[in-house]
Amino acid sequence: MRCARLFLFALFACAAFIEPALADERQSETVPEANIYIRISDRFRFFTAASVTQSLTEGVTDGELAAYIDILTLRPILQQQLIDADWARNRYVWGRVGFAFAGIHEGLHLDQGYSEKRFVAELSARYPLASGAFAVSRARWDARTLDGERSDRYRVRVGLEKEFTLLNRAMVPYATAEFFYDTRFDAWSRQVYQVGVEIELLEHFRLEPYYAFQIDTGTSPTHLDRFGLVLKYYR
Repeated sequence: MRCARLFLFALFACAAFIEPALADERQSETVPEANIYIRISDRFRFFTAASVTQSLTEGVTDGELAAYIDILTLRPILQQQLIDADWARNRYVWGRVGFAFAGIHEGLHLDQGYSEKRFVAELSARYPLASGAFAVSRARWDARTLDGERSDRYRVRVGLEKEFTLLNRAMVPYATAEFFYDTRFDAWSRQVYQVGVEIELLEHFRLEPYYAFQIDTGTSPTHLDRFGLVLKYYR
């Protein structure tokens, strides 16, 4: 697990180095979210998500609804110890396509904000490492319309995760780093470093608390702390 320790150290070292310079622009938000995964066949799955983002420092609320189709590719990893309610964890490569709708408003003033429509296409991959850990990666394209204006965003994520069992329940701690290229700025303008754990509650339910540290040079705030909680249902 040496590679896992090095990766986690790099994430927190980066956050600690940049944080003092951004202290004056720091903001925080909470993100409760619900995800539903419905297995259509051994190769296809329907996924829908709903979330509400509430700023802790400003009166801004962001709501999002999304629907996707997941497509499995290549052969299964066949790790028997995995508790694979989420069958994507048992594949080397899989894809996702879908749509998302979001809107932001300030307090009760629904006209003070913006709306976003987004077509999403992404490809995810997993590679087994020593001690049952996995290197994970994702490439994603967001074709967005922001208040009627078209823009694209390209996202690359890398990370590590490991599933284990505690009290007969599956737990998956993870750490990821994601980088965003935004055509509005013609630059890699955003970084998101995230740590969390997915916890099996019941056979079909999982809970994922996480913390994300975001740096954005294109928009305000420059530095954002995000505290999220995701309830997941698999069927």
